Amino acid sequence: MNDGLFSKHAALNAGAIPVSAEELSQRYTNLFQQYSRLKAQHAALKKAVIKEQASNVALQGNVKEKEKELRKLQEQLDLLSFHNERLTKRILAVQESDKKASHFSILGGSTKRELEKNTKALDATNADLEQKIQENERLHEELTERQFEFTNNINRLLKQIQDLEERIKELETEDTEQINNSTLLESGTPEFPNDDSKEKEEEEEQLLRQKIDELKADLDEKTRLLREQEEKAKEDDKHLLSEIHSLRTILLVKLGNVKNTDVDGNDALMNLEKEAENYIQSIRDTKDVQEALPHEIAEKLMISHDTWIKELEKLTVELENKKRELNEELAKQGEMDEYEDEIKRLNEEHQERVKQLNEEHEKSMMQLSAEHEVQLNEHLAAKEEIAKRVGQLEEINEKLEKENKRLRQEIEQMHTNRQPTIDNETQTEIDNKEEDEEVFIYPKKDEEENEVFVYTGMDALPTKEEKKKEEEDAISMLMTSYDQQINELTKKLQDSDSNAARLGKLYETTNDKLLSEEKEKQTMMLEIEKLNEQVRHAQDLLTTTKTNYQKQVDDMTEMITMLQSS
Repeated sequence: MNDGLFSKHAALNAGAIPVSAEELSQRYTNLFQQYSRLKAQHAALKKAVIKEQASNVALQGNVKEKEKELRKLQEQLDLLSFHNERLTKRILAVQESDKKASHFSILGGSTKRELEKNTKALDATNADLEQKIQENERLHEELTERQFEFTNNINRLLKQIQDLEERIKELETEDTEQINNSTLLESGTPEFPNDDSKEKEEEEEQLLRQKIDELKADLDEKTRLLREQEEKAKEDDKHLLSEIHSLRTILLVKLGNVKNTDVDGNDALMNLEKEAENYIQSIRDTKDVQEALPHEIAEKLMISHDTWIKELEKLTVELENKKRELNEELAKQGEMDEYEDEIKRLNEEHQERVKQLNEEHEKSMMQLSAEHEVQLNEHLAAKEEIAKRVGQLEEINEKLEKENKRLRQEIEQMHTNRQPTIDNETQTEIDNKEEDEEVFIYPKKDEEENEVFVYTGMDALPTKEEKKKEEEDAISMLMTSYDQQINELTKKLQDSDSNAARLGKLYETTNDKLLSEEKEKQTMMLEIEKLNEQVRHAQDLLTTTKTNYQKQVDDMTEMITMLQSS
């Protein structure tokens, strides 16, 4: 694409009038604005993609948590089905024992009726339980299908996002090529894209944005549907659990009534059989006291009847007490279940809050550390620049001092050269010495001075004064320049000291912030530990209550079995 544009612009530039500098600057500014706009759009798109990826990861985590909850619910359902089978086996055993004892006519009709009623009720409850279990299985299958569809959609959307990222990278490469065009602009060979390419790029960007918006809308819709399905599944699971608990209580209550009535009827039948056998045996053994035996047997029967009624009343009272205790315990268990759910919810909220606080703390720490590093780098760079400047100024100062010394030596030599002489011989000797010294020390400078003396003439005194003035002016200028440079250096050093103090204060404030955040984190950890201890205490209470309930149920079952065996 860019090669074609380059060729077109090269062809246009080959036969066109050379472009002016203003047009080139305008085109360069337009290109720079377009590049900055594309860069900002790319940054926004990249942030949106990262955000969508994070939301996808969070949704995957939610799906995993829901799968764990479903597994727990399935385990609970399996456990409840196991208890249901155990109860059905007990009911069948009671029914078989009732069939065995059905040949007795006394007190048999009422127990049969109650057993028939209880069996019908149990059949109905079993049928309801099977329907609920089937409905739960169907809901679980639907949920798994929806989860599979959701994962497929997420994968598809991730693939589309990757394609869009590749497209963004291509646009970045095109932007870099446009920047290269701008560099060619500066070198004097301008090559610019035409308006058609710009329009195409804008259309492509709009299409990409539309696609990203559509993908975001699809993701939002999918997440909303998944949440609705999860909420519906939760409500269905809660409803099923409540119905299963109610059915379980009904089964326990009805099973207790069946067992207790059966045991009371068997005891009465056994007592009556014993009394009848004693009566028949007494009739066979003793025929002389036939008139007294019926009265004694009647009295015994009355006594046994009274005792049986008393025992029956006691057992009924005990059964009612046990039923009341069981209902109270079931109510407590329901309250404990609600308390467990509340504790779980609080734990989840607390964990989410802790995660948010940790993330915010990490972000703030990263920002503060980045700012601190930037400020330190700036301070170090400023220090290095100041040190370099000071070194340069010191070198300049040394050079100027050397130059000053050299000028002073020259001035002294000039003074010695300009002294008036009377004797020609001494003058020639001095001239010879000066020539030797000039050749040895400053050959070039002496030649220049001799030339100056030739051009100025024979008047020596005014040249000395002028040169003294010039030297004094030069020295004053050097001193003023040195003073200015020293003042500038002192100002820069003061600025660097102020910057160092400011950076030190910033460092102290950041340290204080870090310490305060660490203290807050420690307080949060202490609160978390307290909440965990409360949760553990609640779990211990739940386990103790469950064990107590289980012990009571086991005691009742043992008592019922003992009554059945007796």
